Amino acid sequence: MRSPRLPVVGYLLKTFPKLSETFVLNEILELERQGVRLHLFSLRQPRDRRVHPAVDRVRSPITYIPSLLPEFSIVNRNALVEAHVELAQRDTQRYLDVLHFHLDRSEDKTINEFLQAGYLALKLEQLGIAHLHVHFANIPAATAELAKQWCRVPYSITAHAKDIYLTDPATLNRRVTDAEFLLTCTDYNRQFLENISTHRTPIYLAYHGIDLSLFRPSLSDSIQATSTTRDPHSEIPLILSVGRFCAKKGFSYLLGACHLLKQQGLRFRCAIVGYGPLQHDLEQSIERWNLEDVVQLIGPRTQNELLELYRQADIFALPCQITEDGDRDGIPNVLLEAMAMEIPVVTTDISGISELIHSMKNGILVPQKNVENLTEELRKLILDREFRIQIGRRGGQTIQQNFLLENNVRQVKKILLETLVKNSPIQFYKIKNLETARQ
Repeated sequence: MRSPRLPVVGYLLKTFPKLSETFVLNEILELERQGVRLHLFSLRQPRDRRVHPAVDRVRSPITYIPSLLPEFSIVNRNALVEAHVELAQRDTQRYLDVLHFHLDRSEDKTINEFLQAGYLALKLEQLGIAHLHVHFANIPAATAELAKQWCRVPYSITAHAKDIYLTDPATLNRRVTDAEFLLTCTDYNRQFLENISTHRTPIYLAYHGIDLSLFRPSLSDSIQATSTTRDPHSEIPLILSVGRFCAKKGFSYLLGACHLLKQQGLRFRCAIVGYGPLQHDLEQSIERWNLEDVVQLIGPRTQNELLELYRQADIFALPCQITEDGDRDGIPNVLLEAMAMEIPVVTTDISGISELIHSMKNGILVPQKNVENLTEELRKLILDREFRIQIGRRGGQTIQQNFLLENNVRQVKKILLETLVKNSPIQFYKIKNLETARQ
């Protein structure tokens, strides 16, 4: 007699795959490796021209929810309307109740969100999804909240940073209240959410993790070890930075520091990986300060390509800031990656970053929006190779001790399985050992 299989957990994302969300991809791959059965749902078709090679390793099926955004499609419209006709015919009163719930929500809302939620609700039922986990507390959580009104499939949320601090607290509280549990990637975020929550929804800290089979220094004894991938001009220290070209990453301050370092006569190079709305502004700053000979904007890179750049880097810098509208990072994943590669990290003391870095021990923290402090710390690292090695090694030890992907995803799996047990006790009665049910 075959053992019963674990139920399927739905994973709802705004866009999958997305080049800038490697933390989501890595979590999915590790959950699969640990035996969790997933079905992925994406509210948008991917628009990135490049994808990480690891996307090909995802085994879970994926359903793209028809959408009227960003471009209108008659085919998608018809699919969405057909789903809503079915929902309305099945239970007219419930349909009207959900419509009223949607219209009564105080936040900005769209007809597309309402239509997608109905389609999603039917798919969750048809596919026998036992639980829906949502990444990001904004549009995906709003969609899951509506879908639950129709199909009664419980949901949970992983909240990050932008979705927390750019969402109205009352709206965020309502979505948290209706969720089974909430995960977030820093204790700073967790405390913020605890303070606005008026319900007893469990809120857990779940740090992102790093796969050390990928992110490790070329040779364990020195970050400066000779590598066949290193640049021919490697005697000139390379400052690496990675992120979306948006205000919260603080790239304008990094360019300001490069300007001062060049004025001081220091020899260095700086490579900034990424793309985004501030591309033109950054290009103008490079031209205005005559930094073309030392700074390169090298566009987006896949994870494999980024690994090669990490191996060439001597310093990693990311001067994050809190913007005027409240947007900020939690703990950027690239800080974890750089530290795992034993590259000394210079960043700012905002949000949850101080949970990762203890300044002058395993990295360097400077005040946000402070070009002078950033310049001085970069100067020290450029001039002192031994100091770079010492900081880098301690950073690598921090990742090994507290930020391993396998361990951190195991915690996520445990919380998911406990929720499934709570909501489906009969189904789980025959499964004596959840951890080995798939083996």
